[in-house]
Amino acid sequence: MSSNSPASPSSDVLDPVGQEEGQPLSERAHRSLTAMILSGQLAPNEVIAERQLALQLGISRTPLREAFRRLEGERLLERQRSGTLVVRALPVEEYISILHVRRVLEGEAASLAAGRIPSIEIERLRGFLQAVLDMPADAPVPEPHDPEDLHKLVAAAAGNPVLEEMIRSLRTRTSMFRFGRLPGRRHDVMHEHLAIIDALASGDAMAARAAMEQHIDQVRITIIAKLSGPYRS
Repeated sequence: MSSNSPASPSSDVLDPVGQEEGQPLSERAHRSLTAMILSGQLAPNEVIAERQLALQLGISRTPLREAFRRLEGERLLERQRSGTLVVRALPVEEYISILHVRRVLEGEAASLAAGRIPSIEIERLRGFLQAVLDMPADAPVPEPHDPEDLHKLVAAAAGNPVLEEMIRSLRTRTSMFRFGRLPGRRHDVMHEHLAIIDALASGDAMAARAAMEQHIDQVRITIIAKLSGPYRS
């Protein structure tokens, strides 16, 4: 495993097999490996140690190999010419290309979701975002919180399972790209999310689309600025 891995990974990453009864072992292995890749516990370009992972997850190699095949198809793993399986490193050019596609898909999802998300969910998210805005910029975000919560909610509320799955897949791939902490960006994200929530709550499809597109545009602009030179908040 990578020397940069977290010192104490959560138990649900290390041993999901015994905790999720009723699911095929290959599915549980897939979920666990995905979490390890996205958390950085399995780092980009790291060689996949099949025997070690089988022991770590407490499963045989057959369901583990099925999970590997799925992850190759999802482009989270890739096989080198030598046959060695490694964690795929996402090139910046591909990251930017995915953001362009996400802008189209998530803008459409926001348009379809406008007025369809229960007010209790809207207020829950609004309350959390406002609480983060009230915190110092360097304070840790309170747990538990899923930073993808709003995007998942919008994709699900759009009412199109194919669109939802496409968004989920693309967001998973962009989650692999690590560019470090961006000073001052957290509060900007909270404001952008609040603008999306306000448009969704109002039922204004055009405003919801525009707010989501603006948010993804800002992600792209920030990443390009970060990669082009010193980033200033």
